[in-house]
Amino acid sequence: MFDEETRTSGSDDFSLQDLVEYVARGLVTNPDAVQVTETSKGDMIVYEVRVADEDKGRVIGKNGRTAKAMRAIVGAAATKAEHKATVEIID
Repeated sequence: MFDEETRTSGSDDFSLQDLVEYVARGLVTNPDAVQVTETSKGDMIVYEVRVADEDKGRVIGKNGRTAKAMRAIVGAAATKAEHKATVEIID
């Protein structure tokens, strides 16, 4: 999905939702349970991530560091696409 060809071609063949799902699936032990839903709050796009109960700690990380890193990645990608976006981990 995010291979060398896609990154260097300059095309926008992937969505931010795909990016969030890709990162979340890479973190968890049960990738089939990952669900990402796109909603909006004002001018902000919010990606709600749901994972299996046993994987919530992996996605949030120690002191929320992993979740903060995901938000930083998505925020940077959204800025490049001239949008505003964030990630929320749903219980």
